[in-house]
Amino acid sequence: MCDFDGHIRELGRVPEALLQPLDALLEHSRDTFLIENAHKPNKFGDFEKGTQHIVFQFPVSLNDHRRSDFMPIWDRYRDAIEPIIEAVTPHYGYENGKTCRIMLAKLKAGKQIHKHVDGMPAAAVPHKIHVPLVTHPDVRFWEDEDEYHLPRGSAFEVNNRIPHGGCNPSPVDRIHLIFDYFDAAA
Repeated sequence: MCDFDGHIRELGRVPEALLQPLDALLEHSRDTFLIENAHKPNKFGDFEKGTQHIVFQFPVSLNDHRRSDFMPIWDRYRDAIEPIIEAVTPHYGYENGKTCRIMLAKLKAGKQIHKHVDGMPAAAVPHKIHVPLVTHPDVRFWEDEDEYHLPRGSAFEVNNRIPHGGCNPSPVDRIHLIFDYFDAAA
């Protein structure tokens, strides 16, 4: 992972005013999660049991993060998501910062994502950033043996090159905006 070999780190708070347009879209997204999840490009075994995704951008090949495609649904969410990404990424100071993966990830109530390492080459360079949108105090994120609660509205870089996962024993579905960010000028 680019310049980051540690554990989770908080990148700062996202202003509530930037989250509200995405909240409004999420209020009407139950069917969208079902529809988009059916043809998502990131079908990875254990994830299928307890997660749903709305994928907006995804690498063309899991071997290279530098080329990715936007899905048609991006046009509907772009104006709500881009300001959040722009608020979270300035401290990286990249001359030509780019995303290569953007998605909304739902971890259903009562489900978990077993610990895993993102081993594909396209996950090796970009910074993996989570912005919790809907959560509950009981929801946990794991890295190695450490356990965290990621509160709504804070942005976190996670290290996807070490074992990580999470659990949602709460009665609500947890939803994170997740994106991968890298310097295209490097």
